[in-house]
Amino acid sequence: MNKLDIIKSFEQKKILLIGDTIVDVYSYSHAVCKALDAPTPEAEQNKVAVSFGGASLVATNILELGGSLVYFSVIGDDENAKYYDSFSHPKLDKHLLVDKNRKTTVKRKFWVDGYKLLQINEVDNQDIEAILEKKIIEIIEPYISQVDLIVAFDAQHGLLTKGLIDQLIKLSKQHQKPLYVDSQVSHRPSNHHLYRGAHCMLLNQTEAQAVDPNFDINQPESSLNSIKEKLGVANAVVKLGEKGSVALLNDKHIKTSPHQVAMVDVCGAGDAFLAAFSLGDLEHITETLEICNIWGALATTIYGTDPPKKQDLINICHD
Repeated sequence: MNKLDIIKSFEQKKILLIGDTIVDVYSYSHAVCKALDAPTPEAEQNKVAVSFGGASLVATNILELGGSLVYFSVIGDDENAKYYDSFSHPKLDKHLLVDKNRKTTVKRKFWVDGYKLLQINEVDNQDIEAILEKKIIEIIEPYISQVDLIVAFDAQHGLLTKGLIDQLIKLSKQHQKPLYVDSQVSHRPSNHHLYRGAHCMLLNQTEAQAVDPNFDINQPESSLNSIKEKLGVANAVVKLGEKGSVALLNDKHIKTSPHQVAMVDVCGAGDAFLAAFSLGDLEHITETLEICNIWGALATTIYGTDPPKKQDLINICHD
């Protein structure tokens, strides 16, 4: 199967995605002078753009690529939650549960003349309460048999508790649906060990080294074998950004080259890669990973966290 056939097959896939959702607010300005009272520029705002980050960015990428999606997350009982009223798509089945004891996660990013000057996060990293955890499992379970696989995107903002993770792994095995996991370590230690028994773990280089400090991209086979053993997962993929990717899938080691682009903003590239991988075909591993590299690279050519355009991916794979 060639890359174009794999991309076409995306339209037949249905994913269940659960993870921390984030509102990304981008403020774009241009500098006009140096501030008199601080070592910072004074700037005039050009525009403000709101997009969906975290698991909802993975969701928008899956939908742009043509997949169908059942999406679960938790939002706060606040004004920022209203941003999600516009989060809709014909192939999206959205389940955003409200937790009245937390606030919706918002990340405000301030760009001046193409440079990210400042980021301010409004986050609540406390674990969801046991009653909400139980409710999520009750709502999710009937959907498991309807989807091709489960994806857990864990930004470690409190949604994916140990109890919820244990239940996802249990349901994955019970219904024989693969569980793909992408867990971030940007503000908390690695929790990858909690996902022992998952079908596939996706990591970036920093996360791989958090799991195994001896991880070495120059020795990918032994490094991936170590991660597989430490985490008790069947498969592992390490996203290397502008260096491509390395993977251990179906007991086969694969290294793929990056797709070269003019990068402007790397935010969201890993989420784009995850989305394409979730829709891919592990019977055609190399081609799938090449598609993931291209899609992740295209994400870096856009300021903010909107997904690339599927047609751009198709055009590249036609060449």
